[in-house]
Amino acid sequence: MSVPRQPDPILTVDVEEWFHVCGHPGYADVAAWSGMTSRVGPCVDMLLDLLDGSGSRATFFVLGWVARSHPGLVRRIADAGHEIGCHGDLHRRVFEMGLDEFREDVRRAKGVLEQQAGAPVTSFRAPEWSMRSASNPALAVLVEEGFRLDSSLVAAPPVGEISNPSRPALLQTSAGPILEVPTLSGSFFFRRAILGGGVCSRLSRFSRVEALMAREMRSGVAPVLYLHPWELDEKHPPMRLSVVGTLVHFAGRLRTRERLIELVARYRFVPISSATASVPAGGAAR
Repeated sequence: MSVPRQPDPILTVDVEEWFHVCGHPGYADVAAWSGMTSRVGPCVDMLLDLLDGSGSRATFFVLGWVARSHPGLVRRIADAGHEIGCHGDLHRRVFEMGLDEFREDVRRAKGVLEQQAGAPVTSFRAPEWSMRSASNPALAVLVEEGFRLDSSLVAAPPVGEISNPSRPALLQTSAGPILEVPTLSGSFFFRRAILGGGVCSRLSRFSRVEALMAREMRSGVAPVLYLHPWELDEKHPPMRLSVVGTLVHFAGRLRTRERLIELVARYRFVPISSATASVPAGGAAR
């Protein structure tokens, strides 16, 4: 009897600038962004170089604002063989917008991304995991706007409801189904937390994160990892953040590049669109 092949892990990148911090009075003002030093281009290029020749492909969730500000960036990502996803337009939290505002935001971003990539963009990830709930009507807006996959939900309060899917699940909305593909999650100091990326992952032992990845793959589920280009930036500008904000943004940041190099050497990563294979026939994974 043949043993089913374990799925490859999934790598995703949220392509935004270092100053894209929702809700912060000094960084959330769109009018101020043009006066801030841009670092996203060199950081994305560094990441593309790191992945080049590795056999791994990733999904880059790109902000519409970044695509318009750096017209060649999306094309470079696509030409390197990676998948383009949508991270919204102006890095606004979903729960801070009405449905019409949200539709306008994703429609504008999707349009510029598809124009520059020369291919349909059908995967979405909300800034700061701000979809929050599997019952959010914004998921139906995504379906109506041509998205087939969302990666915005986590089952880790307060970022997301504990009832949210922790593995790929087909969600039913008023506009039709959408595949939800959450990032890898586990426990951090006895609390449910995101371990596929971010501060809890950076502060966890690398062996612990890798063991969690292995457990998911043995069960037939592709673990989803994520990072931001600014996490690789050795010239990251200083920021004026709260104590908590500084911890979330900077703690363990310099481990990101070293860990990514090690992971890429050990695994062949695939884009998030491949996650459709991990949903059992006739049902949703939780």
